[in-house]
Amino acid sequence: MLEILSWLPPKSIINCKCVCKKWLNLITDPYFVRLHCTRTKPGLVIHQSEMFKKYFKIVEFEDAGDHHNLAYDTMVKFRLNSLSPFPDANIVVDGSINGFLFLRDICYKHKTLYVCNPLTREYIQLPKTKEIVRYPCVVTHGFGASLKSGEYKVVRIFHERELHPVTHTFVRVPYSMSQVYTLGTGEWKSLGEAPFAYNSRSMGSFFKGNLHWFIQDLEGSELISCFDLENETFQPFPPPFLGRKLQRSLGVLMGCLCLCDNTSNFDINIWLMKEYGVEKSWTKEFVIGKMPQLAGLSFQIVRALRAFRDGSILFMWGDYCMLYYCGKNRVTEEVDMNQVRGPNYIEAMDYVPSFVNLRSFVLEKVIMF
Repeated sequence: MLEILSWLPPKSIINCKCVCKKWLNLITDPYFVRLHCTRTKPGLVIHQSEMFKKYFKIVEFEDAGDHHNLAYDTMVKFRLNSLSPFPDANIVVDGSINGFLFLRDICYKHKTLYVCNPLTREYIQLPKTKEIVRYPCVVTHGFGASLKSGEYKVVRIFHERELHPVTHTFVRVPYSMSQVYTLGTGEWKSLGEAPFAYNSRSMGSFFKGNLHWFIQDLEGSELISCFDLENETFQPFPPPFLGRKLQRSLGVLMGCLCLCDNTSNFDINIWLMKEYGVEKSWTKEFVIGKMPQLAGLSFQIVRALRAFRDGSILFMWGDYCMLYYCGKNRVTEEVDMNQVRGPNYIEAMDYVPSFVNLRSFVLEKVIMF
């Protein structure tokens, strides 16, 4: 029975949990959870915010040779209002790994962080930190898992910034702090100063047991900060080019660390680090022509979501829209997300469905939603 159930799509498994108590026990069995993780297909978590409603959904789609089913099949749709008691809470997704979502309330008054599994409808709230964050201070986070110990960790980086009184450009970092929270410990651990200068628009991108952020040194050169989740140490390594200010993001594409550069007026350049950690292995893999209405100087961050077998690319244009680049005809078009025009918000990132239970972290207070 476990073998049969493990091949079902997550949406069907969720329905099976309601059949009877015996099936519920089977689906929550640790062996089944591990078996399902080896067979599940990756999808996307999408957060859509319209004028009077906000909701999240987990979607799955096909990657066949002749189609990708871009209409998407919604696996789960949910709201996160119940996570926060504050009516002005604004919760966004800042990380995703092995079925867990790392969530952050971006309202500066609350500073609340969560980890949840939308398939099991469980979440935990992380302890709050003490620093008061006001401009021009910067806070950024990352979420990932150690490849050796398997521990899930949230990394928090805080630093003050001193700005030039006339030009308002960054001058120095008078104070910084880095912290790590390991799920199941119940407390933050201080790691001391955080090296380099971070950007609040840059989330930590998880790849090969490390988190990666774009950073600046005091001379203004852009580098990549790499945080080893097992050893809990920072180290820098260079992006494809030094000494340039870019509209860029880091992510994972085609099994490689990738960099999306939106500096050009007419193209989006996607670089892949073909051999991880080797500077000379950076390769410009895709040059995607911009849609006419998006051409010109832009401050939007582009994030690559998925590369398909035929060379097509799915990516985000800031928090405004999702775009699809067809590798066959080299045309970029907007994906219809069934969202009305207006002051809306949309974000998306990779999501691998999992039924891992948050209650396995014994020191955490797990809440259902």
